[in-house]
Amino acid sequence: MDEFKSAYLRLCREYNVEPHDALMKQLKIIPTSPRKGKQSLKLSSVSLSPKTCTVLGKVLATDHTFTEIKLADCMLNEDAVKSLAYGLAENVVCKRLDLKGNNVRGTGTEALARMLRHNKSLTSLCLEWNAMGMIDNSFGTFCEALAVNTTLKELDLRNNQISHDGAQELASALKRNTTLQAIDLRWNNVGIIGGRALLEALRRNKTIYKLSLAGNNIPTDVLQSIDTALGHNEDRQLMSNDYYQRTHMLSSELRTLKEEKMMQMSELMGKIDEQEDFMRKTTRSSSHKIGQLQSALEERKAAFESLKAKLSMVESELALEQQKSHDLEGLVARMKQDQSELSSRHQSDLRQEREDRASVESRLLRELSEANDRNVQLEAKEDELSRKCKQQQDQIYDLKEQLTHAQADIKLKGAQYEEKLNNEKQKNKEILQEVESLKTREIAKLQQDFDDTEKQLRERINKLERQRLELEEEVSKLKSQAAADRIKAEEELATVKQKIRSDEEQRQKQLEDRMRLLQQSKDELQSHSNHQKALILELQGKNSSMELELETHKRRIDAQNTELSGKNNEMMAEVGKVKLEVKQKMAQLETERQAQNELKEEIERLKRQISEQTGKHRELIHDKEREIESLQEKVREKDKELIRMREEDAQRSSMLQSAIMTYVARSPHK
Repeated sequence: MDEFKSAYLRLCREYNVEPHDALMKQLKIIPTSPRKGKQSLKLSSVSLSPKTCTVLGKVLATDHTFTEIKLADCMLNEDAVKSLAYGLAENVVCKRLDLKGNNVRGTGTEALARMLRHNKSLTSLCLEWNAMGMIDNSFGTFCEALAVNTTLKELDLRNNQISHDGAQELASALKRNTTLQAIDLRWNNVGIIGGRALLEALRRNKTIYKLSLAGNNIPTDVLQSIDTALGHNEDRQLMSNDYYQRTHMLSSELRTLKEEKMMQMSELMGKIDEQEDFMRKTTRSSSHKIGQLQSALEERKAAFESLKAKLSMVESELALEQQKSHDLEGLVARMKQDQSELSSRHQSDLRQEREDRASVESRLLRELSEANDRNVQLEAKEDELSRKCKQQQDQIYDLKEQLTHAQADIKLKGAQYEEKLNNEKQKNKEILQEVESLKTREIAKLQQDFDDTEKQLRERINKLERQRLELEEEVSKLKSQAAADRIKAEEELATVKQKIRSDEEQRQKQLEDRMRLLQQSKDELQSHSNHQKALILELQGKNSSMELELETHKRRIDAQNTELSGKNNEMMAEVGKVKLEVKQKMAQLETERQAQNELKEEIERLKRQISEQTGKHRELIHDKEREIESLQEKVREKDKELIRMREEDAQRSSMLQSAIMTYVARSPHK
């Protein structure tokens, strides 16, 4: 209590809130209560501000004192309810909470939903005279939280303006809840739809056995069906409680029987321990004698073990030397085989190198001959191209001579025409103009022919000149390529010859060095093998002498073993007597175990009787459910008939109203 008070005062200082007088008086009165551990915080009809509720909620979040909190008619607004609900969501001690007459609605309802979702200790919640059903969304959130809550058993929702929609939300939550046992929904607006939804929920929920629905405009047949379902749930709860009590009683009886048997077993184990102590004393004296004999035996055995260890060492050394000799012989054989393989491989490598060298030389000679042939072909091609070039030059010279001859002919013809023209001037002056025109035409035509032939000859000369230059360039390129190929082939041939010669000399040196090393290792191994053979002969002589000593020690050990076996037989006789007594005790325990099995069978028989009774009860429940379904079908038919009658009444009333309206409308005109 002091912790609660100090925490409350500290948070009041932090939030700058004056401590509430009524709360402080209540905290002063509480320590005088004699029932410690079940304290109740009674603040009903006390006006609490939102700041005070904020501080109180934070204190209650960590409180371990109050198991019951009464906040009825405290005029709490939504912020105050939220602060208290957030604090109680983390409380782990409070069992009962009373929020009667605080006008809880909207966000306050959602805060209570969060509290139900997170609180794991609250078993009773009173929300009488609030307005939680005014807003369907917030009440739906509250119902969802109620569906997942696993601790609440009693819920009071009287006078909360819950409509048929809210009742349907509550019914869907009750289908999933498995702990709630009593709900009070009196003086709400559940109606026939909400009543049917609750009836449907009770068909699936088997834990609720008390549901108050007075003042909700629910038909009597629906209320009777709900009461029937609640009666079934109550019967089932009574049977389950009866079954739990019987099983608890049987388990307690079994526990007492087990304790009695454990006591008997402990007594029996004490007697067995006493007998074991006596046997331990007798065995200790015999073990002392056996220990003396064992020590003498151990001494002889130690001497024997030392001789045996020496023999095993000698044998291991002998086996090791034989293994070394065998390994050396195998190594010599492998070296001989390796030497033969190396010599054969060397011979084959030499043959292969000679063949490769011959093939390389033949390939190089063949390439050289091909290069020479290609050079000869290129020289022949060069001669042919030079011959073609000369022919082209001769053609060019011939064409130039034809051009000069044509020019000389043209000049000669011009002189002849001049002479002919002068003669004609003297003879035919009348036709001078015609002759002159003819002359000019002839001269123009000849000049045109001359220009055309000169142009064709020049083009041909240029083309031949270009061909000659191209041929000269190609010849020079072929000459340079042939010279380079010849030089390259000669260099490759020289390098290949030198490389083959150096490789062959190096490989021959390596093989000679390896043969010399193998011969030296062979000589060393042979000398070591001779030494080991001599050592083996010496060890074999020592081994034969040690085997004779070993035989004598074995005979002594056999005599001692026969004496020890006699002692063991005496000890085994004593052990047999003890085992016989233990078997008698075990037989007594077996009879007691059979009695326990008979008790277990009796328990199983009672369980079977209970299961048969539950089966009969289920059959009765199924019959009642079928009757309920038939009655519900009749109720649905009556509802349909009632709805039809209401529709007819509504039609009649509308017709009557329309007739009255028409009459009223016409009466002033009259």
